[in-house]
Amino acid sequence: MTAVSETHRIFDTGDCRIHYWIGGPPDAPLVVLTPGAFTDHRMFDDQVAALQTRYRTLRWDPRGHGCSRPYGRAFATDLAADDLKSLLDHLGEEQVALVGQSIGGNISQEMLRRHPRRCWAAVLLGCTCSTIGPTRAERWALRLFPLLMRLYPVATFKRISMEKSAIKAEAQRRLREMIAPLSRGDILAISGGIAGAVQDVPGYAIRHPILISRGEHDALGNIRRIIPLWLDRDPHSRFTEIPDSGHVANCDNPDGFNAVMMAFLDANRPSICTAG
Repeated sequence: MTAVSETHRIFDTGDCRIHYWIGGPPDAPLVVLTPGAFTDHRMFDDQVAALQTRYRTLRWDPRGHGCSRPYGRAFATDLAADDLKSLLDHLGEEQVALVGQSIGGNISQEMLRRHPRRCWAAVLLGCTCSTIGPTRAERWALRLFPLLMRLYPVATFKRISMEKSAIKAEAQRRLREMIAPLSRGDILAISGGIAGAVQDVPGYAIRHPILISRGEHDALGNIRRIIPLWLDRDPHSRFTEIPDSGHVANCDNPDGFNAVMMAFLDANRPSICTAG
């Protein structure tokens, strides 16, 4: 396994200073890694070395997460996708692959929908489909989520939410470390963005190659219900379940996740890719 090589940089969107980490072989295709809600770029600590054997990597903290605070406009998946597109413009990157966990997968889907020519494939882990409408009960649950967060003690939410996301003690510890710096205001802002992440877009389908992946023991949200519908809708989609893992399968079982991630990216890698 290669040693990790990354440079920490900051990109100013005008109302938020986005922190990102970029590295890897200079002429290789770029893979963008987007973390789940309330976490940050460290979510992918166990993926970077594997990826950098054949790809460049860009890890980043979306607005309101990790180091990308303070921020002006509150977190939303469409705004985060536009932030990422602006960052790629700044770097001169024309096409990238996307790897997103949980809400990071929803941000990746917004990139695919809003800026389709900038992406060549995506790995979507532990996330629901952003463009298949929720049931009435799921819609109410999404609307209530930010309201419930206002009633929850912050320390309790931080502990319980991270423990429910991972099944391995070390993964839970890392998640608690990532969420720890967030204030109550940060958590409420991110919660509002989660509530608005899913909409019904009739007639839309993702035309890119996508790998939809879920941890074996992931029971969060409507992921289990939506995956068969999603696979039916999108012509170039495939599904893999990561054994012995929860919602953050890449942290619970990094070797299992890395194997399917690398195989998928290698199978769909463009024949010609120009580095920025």
